[in-house]
Amino acid sequence: MGFGIVTLQSGRPFTVALLSDIDNSGTGRSILGFGANDRPNVVGDPNLSQQTPEHWFNTSAFAFPPPGTFGNAGRNILDGPGYQSVNAALVKNTNLTEQVNLQFRTEFFNLFNHPNFNLPDNFLGSPTFGRISSARDPRHIQFGVKLLF
Repeated sequence: MGFGIVTLQSGRPFTVALLSDIDNSGTGRSILGFGANDRPNVVGDPNLSQQTPEHWFNTSAFAFPPPGTFGNAGRNILDGPGYQSVNAALVKNTNLTEQVNLQFRTEFFNLFNHPNFNLPDNFLGSPTFGRISSARDPRHIQFGVKLLF
C-alpha cells in the first residue's frame, strides 16, 4: 500500500527593512529589542523577471531615506520563493498470527529533492542584501518496523 501528500505553495511575502542597528527615523523604536524597524525608500521596480538565489530582487530599487524620516517602502511588498514538496510512503503489512501483524514502512520526505529556498536577506545595508543563503530540508528517507497486536 502506498500514499502521498503533494504540497505546492506560492512564496511568502516579506518586508524590506534597514539593518536593525540603524535608527534612521530617530524614533528609537524597538521591536523585541532588535533596534529600530525603519524601512528604505523605493526608488525603482524591486521585481526581477529572472530571479536566482544570488539575486532574488532588484536591490538597486531601494535607498536609504534621509535621516530623520521614515522610508516609503510598504509592508510585504515582495514575495519569497515558493515551496514544492512530495511526501510519500510505502507500507507492507504481514500477518504473523491471527492477531499479530508486522508492518514495514518506508517514508520519503521531499521525494524529488526539490530545492526549497528560505527568504532572502531583506536588510538594506547588509552585505548579503537580496541573496538567499539557506534552504529547507533536502530529501529524507526513513524506514520503520511496527509490531501491531
